[in-house]
Amino acid sequence: MTNRVASTTLGATLLFGAAWLSEAVGEPRVQSRPSGQTQSTSPADTSSQMGGKREAPTTPRHAYHTEPPKGPLPSTLDPAQFANKKTAFVVYCLAGRVKEFLYQMPCYCPCDKQGGHTSLLDCYTSKHGTACKICQKEVIVAYEQSKDGKTASEIRQAMELGDVFKFDIRKYVEEHYSEFAQTTPQ
Repeated sequence: MTNRVASTTLGATLLFGAAWLSEAVGEPRVQSRPSGQTQSTSPADTSSQMGGKREAPTTPRHAYHTEPPKGPLPSTLDPAQFANKKTAFVVYCLAGRVKEFLYQMPCYCPCDKQGGHTSLLDCYTSKHGTACKICQKEVIVAYEQSKDGKTASEIRQAMELGDVFKFDIRKYVEEHYSEFAQTTPQ
């Protein structure tokens, strides 16, 4: 019975999180911390620092690292193992290309609380990113914005505002799948 309740709670949490991100409403804001350690985000932390433009909803805190990694990072999973799942294949291809940015990005799903993740990178060193639409959209945003020369801090700020999440993930995958399929050995 306990496993059933936990499973139902997790399912409801993930469903709520996916709906929340797909509407791009109420994404958390980040407050800088100079220590370089894992940081938590909360809308209440910076709503006044952002000029009070948005009412800060109550949301859970999310972990990430405020500084670039000091040493080597763990590998993301090989995208080739997801060749039959286009979305998972594309997002794992992207994750492998921007690990340093993912290390400095919060994941807005509950994986930090429920899975002990310390940044978005952890979602791609495991199979978590195969099914989580929140993480999938985040890695696409991190990849695209890093290509545009944005810093990790600028990407986090864009994510906090939420507008960057207003895209069709299926369309993105269809448009980019062949370019990654050609460059990734299977």
